[in-house]
Amino acid sequence: MSSVNGDQPANYYNQGGPPDPISYLRRLSNGEDQYLQQRTDSADDDDEYFLNESDGDQKPPAAKRRKSTKSSPTEEPPARERPQPGQAWPHRENLSFTRSLIFYGTGAVTHEHERACKNIVECRQLRQKYFGSEGSKIANPDVLQESDLRFVLGEDGVMEVYQASDVGRKNNLSTVPNVEEFSKDYHRMVEMVNEGFMRSYCFQRLQLLSSAFRTHVTMNGPTESLEQGNLLGTDFYRTMKIDNHIHAAGAPSAKQFVSFVRNKLEKENDTIVSKDGKTLGQVFKEAGLDKDHLTIDAFNVLADYSVYQRFDNFNAKYSPFRMADMRRIFLKSTNFNGGRYFAELLKIVLNRHETSKGHVSGVEMRLSIYGMEREEWFELADWMLKDWGGDFPGTMISPSNRWMIQVPRLWRIFRMKPGKDGSGFNEMLENIFTPMFEATLYPDKHPKLAEALKHIVGFDSVDDEGAAEESCNCQRPHLWTTPKNPAYWWQLYFLWANLEVLNSLRKARGLNTIAFRPHAGETGNPMNLACTYMLCESIAHGINLDMQVSLQYLYYLDQVGLSTSPLSNNFLFRKMADSPFLKFFRRGLNITLSTDDPLLFHMSDDPLLEEYSVARATFDLSMTDMMEIARNSVLQSGFEEDFKEKYLGKDYRKGVTFCDEQLTHVPLIRAKFRAEHLAIEHMFCALIAAGKGKAVLQEMKTQFGLARDAHRNVLFDNFEEVPLFPEQGQL
Repeated sequence: MSSVNGDQPANYYNQGGPPDPISYLRRLSNGEDQYLQQRTDSADDDDEYFLNESDGDQKPPAAKRRKSTKSSPTEEPPARERPQPGQAWPHRENLSFTRSLIFYGTGAVTHEHERACKNIVECRQLRQKYFGSEGSKIANPDVLQESDLRFVLGEDGVMEVYQASDVGRKNNLSTVPNVEEFSKDYHRMVEMVNEGFMRSYCFQRLQLLSSAFRTHVTMNGPTESLEQGNLLGTDFYRTMKIDNHIHAAGAPSAKQFVSFVRNKLEKENDTIVSKDGKTLGQVFKEAGLDKDHLTIDAFNVLADYSVYQRFDNFNAKYSPFRMADMRRIFLKSTNFNGGRYFAELLKIVLNRHETSKGHVSGVEMRLSIYGMEREEWFELADWMLKDWGGDFPGTMISPSNRWMIQVPRLWRIFRMKPGKDGSGFNEMLENIFTPMFEATLYPDKHPKLAEALKHIVGFDSVDDEGAAEESCNCQRPHLWTTPKNPAYWWQLYFLWANLEVLNSLRKARGLNTIAFRPHAGETGNPMNLACTYMLCESIAHGINLDMQVSLQYLYYLDQVGLSTSPLSNNFLFRKMADSPFLKFFRRGLNITLSTDDPLLFHMSDDPLLEEYSVARATFDLSMTDMMEIARNSVLQSGFEEDFKEKYLGKDYRKGVTFCDEQLTHVPLIRAKFRAEHLAIEHMFCALIAAGKGKAVLQEMKTQFGLARDAHRNVLFDNFEEVPLFPEQGQL
């Protein structure tokens, strides 16, 4: 193809480019009406829009010269994205599928809708202020790279960083909004999402998204399956899936755990396992146990009816035979033998992922830091980096696993420790974060912890959300001395704030950053999800979003990750028949499947595959659905960029349509459907919030009339003599 004016490519657009995929939301600059575009399976039509190759003359844009859709060339909406003005139009894959659009009429946009959309815009701005770091003030990265920086936990409960020369600590190099400001913003968020007009608008939009998905599957399901079948070289079993939410202590299956304990009792009966010199055999003998008791039923670790709505009974299931000693010996990284049994047990679990046994998968296991003592971090780093030998030699660093740290909300336990009567919450924060800051600023001082932090990708906050909490009035942490647990939002703020400062240092120094990905919305107050919406990249669970449609719509708009565990929920808080998983998935939330605690909830040695299998049967998922869920798990994960590019495609960050369908096994049709509807929701909300709703509605009505007439003409033009049928005059 020849070029225009000798220096611009032939596929160059200088006046707006091809028809917009959501053209009914926009007005052409020249005021002319643009007819709806018919589909084509040929990309060759593109050339007809621009040039007459024989003389190189540039033709007017198609939108300007089109007189009739019948004689004009057609253009499918772009498969991925349209170019910026002045940029070349890239190669476009052939993509044709059936779309359904809503043509709005009188009453579709009301004053209440405008108020709701303004609230949505404000809510999204609050998320950008905190999660997007727009409210944080970070010094020049060059300053944060200096070797003589100092830090201290300020009275606000957030780490402050200073240059060594700043003796008076007047210039904090990394600041975040304080707890008073966050409290004000959080309560403003709660107020907005509970407004009746906002709940009505969000419910309407979510219902339309559900309807759009059902229509899409009805019309395009067979085509998606055909397209998926043409993606050769991969399938569900050979496509990467990440278990984003799994607790290390619950990672082995009950079968693996029982087999492991039986093996140790046979081979290491005389191994000393406690400070008082007792051997493993003696511990079992004193408990009245022998090899005959080593059965899954006797271990009593599998969840049953007793754990439903009972978090205390659920926690007790981690102790085989209801004996705390058994948990300490086998499922702890800090004990008399240095956590060797725990390491060896997890090595068995990790080996399945490393060898792709059954299918290709990875995990993000969670280890606990309680904040009771600062030494916890150093002991954990030693455990992670020790070569454990045995059947699976090496450290606990695995190419198929990235570690996460979970911080249980156990202030009430900390406060009960001897000598802690007058202690404030600030002591717990110092125990959690001081070692991390020291290892980041002075890696030579704590080399093992500095190395371990490189393999930690996320921070979690865990505990029973339904437990009683004390209301907070923006108290500083050092003033919180009551033995009662502070509010969920208050605790999460201080975890986020200190992580935000830590990440500013780590990013400036070229180190990995640590995402905030807590448990939220499993039970308890649905407004906990307002807090995590403001602060977090993704969350574990989130099923309480079905109780709050405003937050559900916000999570959709910003594609906040949800790592849900329907089997876990089934035993603990929400029966499978009542699970909102399918509803969330159909509407387009960024949702995936995870296992939570295979030790308690799963029967097989491949719990992630079990989770997918049960979900497929329960929710009647297609293989395209399954692959979309698997792709979301990789997107939500904390694995490095090169890993994600390997399994998603090098341009995945541009959006789901740029994920390589040959790698993800998600047909481009499904990705395009999701991307178009997300774009439409953002555009529609922004226009209404800007007060342009009625004007846009009027134009939509005009466009609907044109489209209706065009469709009618196509129907009648294809008959020499139109047969009679009822209501013919209504066309």
